[in-house]
Amino acid sequence: MHQYSFYRSDLTKRCGAVSLLLLPVLLLIPAASWGYGFHDALTYGNTIDVISIRSAAMVGIRVFGSSGASAVFMNPSNLHYLPTFHLEVSTSAVSWTEEVVDSTSVVQRSDRGLGSLSGAAACRLGSRTVVGIGLAKVSDFQYNGTHFLPENPSHPGIDIIETLNATGGLWEALCGFSWSPSEYLSAGVSGGLRFGEVTYDYSYDEKFTPEVDSSYTWSWDLSEPCFHAGAEMGDEVLGAGVCYTSGTSDRYHDRLSIAGRATAEHIGNTTMIFEGEIVAPFDRNYFKGKLGIETPIRRSISLLAGVGFNEGENMNRVGMAFSVGGNYRTDRFTLDLALSNINRSRVSTSFPEEYSDYVDDSWTQFCIGLNYLI
Repeated sequence: MHQYSFYRSDLTKRCGAVSLLLLPVLLLIPAASWGYGFHDALTYGNTIDVISIRSAAMVGIRVFGSSGASAVFMNPSNLHYLPTFHLEVSTSAVSWTEEVVDSTSVVQRSDRGLGSLSGAAACRLGSRTVVGIGLAKVSDFQYNGTHFLPENPSHPGIDIIETLNATGGLWEALCGFSWSPSEYLSAGVSGGLRFGEVTYDYSYDEKFTPEVDSSYTWSWDLSEPCFHAGAEMGDEVLGAGVCYTSGTSDRYHDRLSIAGRATAEHIGNTTMIFEGEIVAPFDRNYFKGKLGIETPIRRSISLLAGVGFNEGENMNRVGMAFSVGGNYRTDRFTLDLALSNINRSRVSTSFPEEYSDYVDDSWTQFCIGLNYLI
């Protein structure tokens, strides 16, 4: 269950009244009125789609996004690809930019920080069963920005300055297994705990007063069970699969993904993957489409790329994604690298007090991972 804590500092009586009015706005209607850009820090944050570097290089494909231990976080049935023991670690750095444009001005905000962080291990127990465990960051709420608000849109100039600094995110600790009843069919499930804490520092200041009018510090934390399930069928040439990730109250959407893959032997065993993902199925039904390509150029080197789009699970944004990556394999180790970029845009009404005509934001993940296989 969510746990909340607050600290409020009022410098004047007038500011106290303003603060009391702001608090229910911040907590009760963030999805309708607030969208501080980078992942809408006040609502669902940003889902991290780069837990597996292979998935990151193909715009976050989930059904066939991992052939290693990190499959416990996406499609546990993929664990069946492992021959023996496998250890996988990965991380990424994120750089983000937000741009708010109206008829007379452009406001840009940007920052950088830690993106993903994950570790997983898996081991084959028999001819049909593989088990795995892992810990990974699955969503990010970080934001650090300043908003400039006119008190009266008919009068030029900035009268109000408000700032928000958000830190934290959600993590998953999981264990799972896959089972292969035949050579062409596998299924898997993983479960565990989704947990984390997010802290906010907010200030509201009217420039004609000598002090900061009001400030808030509040936080919430979460600890709830979660699970992933998936299945796939096919051979080395053709395949299809499905996977599902459970949601967590009002902080993490559930999602359903369906994908198909095809390998063309006549063009160097290039594999193409098509995936459709529904975020919050049977509720909001946001759709994401993804296309990934994997091409081996040597026995030890493969290149990957992907493109995708989404309807915008946060604040009705329409987004596009592009990613590239590759891996280098030795007898025991594999080094994975990926660069993933996502940009989103939405028109008007998102910042009612900011009088924006449109808002663009984008972020780039620089990803690296290391695999060890016995």
